Amino acid sequence: MKKILSMILVLACCLSLAQPAFAAAEHRGIDVSQWQGSINYRQVKAAGIRIVYIKAGEGSSSVDSYFERNYRGARRAGLDVGFYHYVTARTVKEGRRQARFFASLIHTKKMECRPAMDFEQVSGLSRDEANAIARAYLQELRRLTKCRPIVYSNVYDARVLWDQSLVRYPLWIAEYGVRKPQTTGKWRRWQGFQYDDKGAVQGIHGHVDLNRFKDGIYLKDREKCRMLAAKLQRVALTGK
Repeated sequence: MKKILSMILVLACCLSLAQPAFAAAEHRGIDVSQWQGSINYRQVKAAGIRIVYIKAGEGSSSVDSYFERNYRGARRAGLDVGFYHYVTARTVKEGRRQARFFASLIHTKKMECRPAMDFEQVSGLSRDEANAIARAYLQELRRLTKCRPIVYSNVYDARVLWDQSLVRYPLWIAEYGVRKPQTTGKWRRWQGFQYDDKGAVQGIHGHVDLNRFKDGIYLKDREKCRMLAAKLQRVALTGK
């Protein structure tokens, strides 16, 4: 019996080392796009996932082909929802245009979590150019949605690329195979931590990104109210 108990304790220890420990105020989450295909969100929720970030689109006109399906499935399962947008802008003007496109995709959707800017395609841009585009995008998105977006970034960009002007927006950082990010760059803390890009979750065929989220990922009540006011204003102005 003692041998069996010892083996169980060793196995439990190994499992605990394999996955990051979750603090009481942290929430399990995933982020998904068309690459995950059809998802059984009831099974995802039963597996302990609370938050799902859904890719809305990319650039100025590309809508993720599973955007609406993922949204409906996550909502029906009672998961907390956020959206992200893959930015491809090469100028400040284009950055603002892409923020408007993202806002147009999500402004009628119910969401609990902050809209996220995923700006990884910075090859060929100087540091100043990339930061100017990111600032313009985030400012425009905040103006349109009336809530503060979150910045998705890998560790290198958080440390080297992004400047102090982006720190006013919360950070969702990515680094794989570690218990916690090596650095958060200019930010004092993170609100999202993507720790695995080859995770397995019941209800999803193949790999999925795994995340830990803190309470700061959630929109505050006053931000939700302002979003509702913004929607009503758009209805009054456009009739839609």
